[in-house]
Amino acid sequence: MAIVDGEKRLTLLDLYNDITGQAWSMFDSEVEDQDEFEQNVMTSIQKSLSDLWHSYKFPFRERTQTIPTKNGGASYGVPDSLTENNIIQTNVNGKICYSVFCDNEPLKHNPDCRFSEPKIGKPEYFYFKQEKIYLYPIPDNKYTITIDYMTTYPALSEDGDEKQTLEDETDYINIPEKYQEIFRVTLMPLCMWNYLIAAETDENSEAYKIQYERAYKRLLQNCKKMDFDKHIGWRDI
Repeated sequence: MAIVDGEKRLTLLDLYNDITGQAWSMFDSEVEDQDEFEQNVMTSIQKSLSDLWHSYKFPFRERTQTIPTKNGGASYGVPDSLTENNIIQTNVNGKICYSVFCDNEPLKHNPDCRFSEPKIGKPEYFYFKQEKIYLYPIPDNKYTITIDYMTTYPALSEDGDEKQTLEDETDYINIPEKYQEIFRVTLMPLCMWNYLIAAETDENSEAYKIQYERAYKRLLQNCKKMDFDKHIGWRDI
């Protein structure tokens, strides 16, 4: 793994080198030249990363966005990776509560506020529209809005900007160091089994499938979340 300023990073180049060193070659997928081979590997990494990242609500996907309000400011921009649909929700006495807070007090989700008469005060409600969060009442002072959510962006650029996928050699996966190795050994066989080996009859297919399923199970165990209804397949081994 790459090390930058003492920080380990699982980069696209690391993954590419891992995969091209496996028991598989450009001839197994009937590609005709080196460029096609490299593109197949890149595509397999990107698709497998998306599959694995969104397969479960892993704790390393959790993020908190902090927004300082201003007097009279009704709406505020949010990162592209934050949408209304991926805000963390909890069930409290049969009611769904969003993890959106104003000075540590929960806000209620209410899209109908957009039709209400303008009102000034401490926010009690929120809704999303056109990639912005709207608050109601409109803040009359400086408050701190915090939003806990599951990011849909698994990658970071070399400069630390969020990305939807790995594109450049120095792009890296946005997870803490303690999860990097188990994530890597789960992602690699998934790439091989799902995207790079064309036929289930290939001699390596079953081996990579078993390797992936075992690694995925360990990944879930390491995350200490064992709700197995939220994942793509694994079997009890």
